[in-house]
Amino acid sequence: MICKSGSGWSIGLKTTGITLKELLNIPILSKAKVISGHQGLDRVVRFVDIMEVPDLQGWLREGMLMLTTAYSIRDNPGLLGELIYTLNEAGAAALAIKPARFLKEIPKEAVAASNDCGLPIIEIPPEIPYMDITQPVMELVLDRQAALLRRSEEVYRTLMTMVLENSGIQAVGDNVAELLQAPVGVIDNAGQMIVSSPPDYDWKEAVDPLVWEINLDRRKVARLLVDKDSLDEMEQVGIEQARLVLSLELMRNKVAEDTELRLRGNFIDELLTPPLLLPHEAESRGRKLGMNPEHLWEVAVMEGETAPDEDLLAELLGQEARKRRVAPHIEFRTNRAVLFLPTRESRDAAWMDDVQSWTDTIGLWLEDPANKLGQFRAGVGTQVPLWNMHQSYGEARNALMVSSRLSGGRTTRFEDVEVYHLLSETANDPGFSALFERKLGKLRTYDDEHSGDLLRTFFYYLESRGSLIETANRLYIHRNSVKYRLERIRDITGFDLNHPREQFVCHLCLVYYYMKQDKQEV
Repeated sequence: MICKSGSGWSIGLKTTGITLKELLNIPILSKAKVISGHQGLDRVVRFVDIMEVPDLQGWLREGMLMLTTAYSIRDNPGLLGELIYTLNEAGAAALAIKPARFLKEIPKEAVAASNDCGLPIIEIPPEIPYMDITQPVMELVLDRQAALLRRSEEVYRTLMTMVLENSGIQAVGDNVAELLQAPVGVIDNAGQMIVSSPPDYDWKEAVDPLVWEINLDRRKVARLLVDKDSLDEMEQVGIEQARLVLSLELMRNKVAEDTELRLRGNFIDELLTPPLLLPHEAESRGRKLGMNPEHLWEVAVMEGETAPDEDLLAELLGQEARKRRVAPHIEFRTNRAVLFLPTRESRDAAWMDDVQSWTDTIGLWLEDPANKLGQFRAGVGTQVPLWNMHQSYGEARNALMVSSRLSGGRTTRFEDVEVYHLLSETANDPGFSALFERKLGKLRTYDDEHSGDLLRTFFYYLESRGSLIETANRLYIHRNSVKYRLERIRDITGFDLNHPREQFVCHLCLVYYYMKQDKQEV
């Protein structure tokens, strides 16, 4: 039976059947004799059948105790050895034979086969009817299976009661560990430990733990680990019950997480769209929803033709969150992902010295080929208090807009392009148009007439602070080609390209020109 011991439960049964050793202790078999295959006496009997026909194909089963008088092979006793191997391949338990009537003795070949494969041959006195054997054996087997079922139900009720009483997944894990008398752990798909029993168990020391999947909605959500060499049948039943109960516990956690995510999403919508929340209201609700108002927050918008892979981005963000010890949030909208990224205001802790800025981290995500995020660009707003998140969100979108028109990098901080954004808001001023025509109108005319690329070359040259190599790299041309184009620019415009004032005015005009182009990249 299942006995309560402390906070756990212990298991008494080992198998769903009866071992041959146990079977030979029943009174009706007290005079039975094990002829050979003694090493197989731990085999388990689950069924009893009688063989008096030579053809066994198609109806042998694992755990079968085969009774026979050898009538079907009386004229060819040598076939008994082949029968032993056939039974062994099918996983049978043993061959119980009455040799006295049709066989003078059990053939040596059969004894050798029995000893070779470990399938016992048991000699039964001829006076014992088959019925006197099959009935008590099956009663024992069925009683054992019924007891196993009862104990399985008790285990299930015990674990399920813990779920219904909201004892928590740690308590469930502790009971499963007590049930199996072994350390138990549950890890998520990212390899993070959800629960461990004992809590301080070092799973790095577990060389080859037993592993089972835990599924929800036909998707693997976690794995159950047991640091034990093997499990008996009762323990395996306990594992199946534990997987079911743990999946229910994980489902409840997921429902709670999904509800919190939905509420957090609604809260973020209110932070980003007018009428905006008052600061004290935003801080109060943020605390309740796990968005710490003591942190500084910045918004990153990652955009492409389609939205990034949700699972991948959630995993990357989760890994970074654990490293920074913060709780970020992510929303997916059509062709973009919006990341709400907290940063601890105090950087006194030594572990924070190696933490990169969120902009650098996102840049590494986009550049890593393994993430397959090369088609995306990201804009990052400035750090603001939680209640002022709408400002950072607007800045992130503006950073993306400027980056797309000026061919910025994959990740763009608003702080780096803020002046360009301000310039774009005055792009319709006729004075800018006139200035551009005076300074660079001839270059544009030359490009139009000759399908040239002088304007873009000049822009990259000024953006790179006069670096020929960087300009060549951005245009995918040779450095000498850049030199030639700069000479043509000098000839057409008559500028001294090294004069700081001319550089500033021309750079301003080029930014105006490209910012005015509707969705046209440099």
